[in-house]
Amino acid sequence: MNAVKEKKKKSGLDFRNFAGLMDIYEKNYFLIEQILPDLDELPNSLVSHVEGSLDLYLTVLERCKYTTTIMMTYYFPVSDDEKIADPDLTLKLYHDTGQLEALACMKTGFMPVEHSHLNKKPYVDCRWESNIFVGKWLRYSLEQGHIFSRDRLKHKSQLVDLEII
Repeated sequence: MNAVKEKKKKSGLDFRNFAGLMDIYEKNYFLIEQILPDLDELPNSLVSHVEGSLDLYLTVLERCKYTTTIMMTYYFPVSDDEKIADPDLTLKLYHDTGQLEALACMKTGFMPVEHSHLNKKPYVDCRWESNIFVGKWLRYSLEQGHIFSRDRLKHKSQLVDLEII
């Protein structure tokens, strides 16, 4: 085994297997908890405003006892009257196991999450790539200062409840 593979194995980064994928889900759940510390107490649609950064949009699609499904995205202007959602993430939080799974990374097919006949990638590989991307994007959003919390909702200048606009 070469030195890089040995180092990855010792650090717990055993690539492209089910156990490694579950580890990514757990790390992503930790990140989403920092962005959404008060998820149960927030409205279903919010926008986080951080000066010098794109607005981050959150929509809660479904709230269940053990899971919550959300969409998160930035909107990039394409023209004066058109915007595109990117990365347009659909994420499922598993509260009982402390995991976050990417269900979709864009409606138009960017970064397919499921195995498809077109990309010829096995299920774990597709899930791996999508969920690694989600972790990096969540870290970036945190670095920008995006947090959806009760305190920010009270200070409407940083977090806007879309239901009352």
